[in-house]
Amino acid sequence: MPPKRSLRAESEEMTALARAVERSLAEGRRGLHHLSTPLGRANYLRKAEVVKNLKPDGGRLLDWGCGYGQMSYLLRNRGFEVVPYTIEAEEPSPSNLFLREQDLDVVCGEDPVRLPFEDGSFDFVLSCGVLEHVEDESGSLAEIRRILRPGGMFVVMMLPNEWSYAEFMARNIFKTSDHDRLYSVKKMRRLLARFGFRAVETWYSNILPKNFTPFPEAFRQSLGAHPHIWLRVEAWLSKIPPVCWFSGVVEGAFVRLS
Repeated sequence: MPPKRSLRAESEEMTALARAVERSLAEGRRGLHHLSTPLGRANYLRKAEVVKNLKPDGGRLLDWGCGYGQMSYLLRNRGFEVVPYTIEAEEPSPSNLFLREQDLDVVCGEDPVRLPFEDGSFDFVLSCGVLEHVEDESGSLAEIRRILRPGGMFVVMMLPNEWSYAEFMARNIFKTSDHDRLYSVKKMRRLLARFGFRAVETWYSNILPKNFTPFPEAFRQSLGAHPHIWLRVEAWLSKIPPVCWFSGVVEGAFVRLS
């Protein structure tokens, strides 16, 4: 088990993300609600620790669909050789700006499925809130398998849970869901098995909401005043059936079979 990161290191990461998001919002960019509160940012620090604990020795990692770049930044800090990848048409994109400041170069692709990398060239691929949005799920998973070395690990995070109470509310009350596909742990395992992946571990997460996007900004910020307490409670609830079955997302780590 890798040593626990210091409070100072965590504070520096939280501050760097907060400043980058504040600047992006001031420039008129949208779609950063997942990082606009201390709770949202702390949640990504926790997810980075989960990834680190799965593969303490690091390795070459593709952040597939890196988005704003928070996971690329956090995992680089945890010893991975990170390659951030995006197909964003906007140039410069938010991820480009933030990650270049952190001395990370973003690879920008043009094909929504085909990845511009050699066969077996990665030890690790991360999908954090990406797989559920791709149009060609089968083609994308075949590409992930191709670029992973045999025995390499594919970690899937933030897959929307079909039994999630928060997803039900987002779809039927607030009309804010942007998920065309929903998953369960069983569906996730079966899907990945079809493409030659063996499940190492699966789990539930986000039993407690993080974004509260329909609510006033002051309310959202106040709930994030003590993010680590919120996340400790959630970690406990996410392991207790049947409560965990209604979590916001399902996640898992999968190994590519030879």
